[in-house]
Amino acid sequence: MHFSGHSDDDLIVFEDELDEPHEGVIVTARAFANAVAATDDPPLLVLLNSCNSAAQIDGLVERVAPFAIGMADEIDDGDAITYAAQFYAAVANGQSIRAAHLSAQAALELAGLTGHELPTLVHAADVDPATTILVKAAE
Repeated sequence: MHFSGHSDDDLIVFEDELDEPHEGVIVTARAFANAVAATDDPPLLVLLNSCNSAAQIDGLVERVAPFAIGMADEIDDGDAITYAAQFYAAVANGQSIRAAHLSAQAALELAGLTGHELPTLVHAADVDPATTILVKAAE
């Protein structure tokens, strides 16, 4: 599951169904986690591609998904987009979650972007991001 938008240590801001500028709908991190967990088939990974969201990822791993990624501080839009694009490209190419995360961080650094240290990966104790592959390459 991917979220791209605005957040802080314990809030996430969703867009409302308005076609004009607006403040958005503010949701607590707990309410967001409850909504994501309210399914028979929870996600394996939650990526919060939003500012200061790393504070929320431990709770997501405890309650929702075995892997979570968040940003340790404010991240520029371009950095967030570059990270996500490289992360998902690596996942689609059969890389492990760990390799995809490291590849995406490297893409930021190689591009001279300042946010390469912001994306933070956490995982449950019983899983290994270095051996978990979300997409198997076609044979």
